[in-house]
Amino acid sequence: MVHKYSLKNIMGCAPSSRNNKRKLTMVDSAEVLDTFLKLDREIWAEEMKAPAPDLGHAMAKMEKINNEIEVLMAELSSDKDYRVLAPGMFSAHNTQGLDTADDSIKSVLTELTINRNPSRALEHEEFVANLARKALKHRHLLWLTRKKLDTEEEIGTASEKVQNLQKLYEHQDVLLNEILGSTVSPLEHELDRIRSYRDTLYSGELSWREAVRLIHSASVFTKAGLDSWEALATTLTEETRFSLATETRNSIQEAALSIQTAQTILPGVQFPYCTAREIFAIMQIIEYLYTDLQVPDRYAHASEVYKSFHKRSTALYEWIRKLTEDTIQKDVQVVDRQISELASRLCQQRSDLIRSKGSAQPHKGVAGGSSTLKQNGILPLPRPT
Repeated sequence: MVHKYSLKNIMGCAPSSRNNKRKLTMVDSAEVLDTFLKLDREIWAEEMKAPAPDLGHAMAKMEKINNEIEVLMAELSSDKDYRVLAPGMFSAHNTQGLDTADDSIKSVLTELTINRNPSRALEHEEFVANLARKALKHRHLLWLTRKKLDTEEEIGTASEKVQNLQKLYEHQDVLLNEILGSTVSPLEHELDRIRSYRDTLYSGELSWREAVRLIHSASVFTKAGLDSWEALATTLTEETRFSLATETRNSIQEAALSIQTAQTILPGVQFPYCTAREIFAIMQIIEYLYTDLQVPDRYAHASEVYKSFHKRSTALYEWIRKLTEDTIQKDVQVVDRQISELASRLCQQRSDLIRSKGSAQPHKGVAGGSSTLKQNGILPLPRPT
């Protein structure tokens, strides 16, 4: 959840209009109360979406992604052999470049007669692994690019929600200033304080929730990679073997990248499974995937590694999901209940004050008061779209 002051900090909004009290001589308390209650409900609904923490989280994620893309682009651009092998390949949006790299690996395997030839595979394994490393870098680049596009959408959506909530707060400020003046009650101060604390908690929860999603996807990808790898045991044709090997490589790499990203999101958390060292080892193994599949004992060893990776990534998902649900989310829920109670009390307090303002001037008519409010843009209240 987020309160108007944190919204103003994020969006650079002007100070509240509550400081400029405008005297009213006539107040249509029923109409004003109805408008206030609608505003209060809409603000509550928008606060529950926590747009400001969402926006801050997405912007921080975008910064990390851009930094990683910059590093990878520099590595690919400086690789002279890579430019000769696949000219124009090192582009964050160039999927054709990846096809070129994979075609190069496929051509080498064919020209060197490596398929189902253990001795030839061992003889040329470093050369093939070097080609695989370059292709893996470009796949990493494309993976980051997809993440960047998704994050851009997140930022756009969160920005719209922040702006909408800020408009609702500004509308509420004008309304309350017209009726109650600039006095801020202790309840409002307390609600702002606890909402600020809730923002901090929610920002942390967002990181945990994203890590849960990433690790869940890793578990799914390891299963897909393992299935493709095991299918190689009964596949003879070179074309199909290359396709299955590439599917294995892609799935295992995406799983490893997902867990690696989750580790960077939660730098202070020690994962009981799939440690940084394990992920590094997995990334090294898939560099030799195309030659390992030609050598029976290496194929068997890789099978055990991929099985273990799937089991451990699944165990990691269950661990982090349970920890998030039992601890992180419960902390936020406790604060949510406190906010709900304070918000209800503040709404009741303001409603009573609005009613008292109306009852204090029962004989002055409502037409003039309503007209004044409409001239100041307070009534009628536009519903957010």
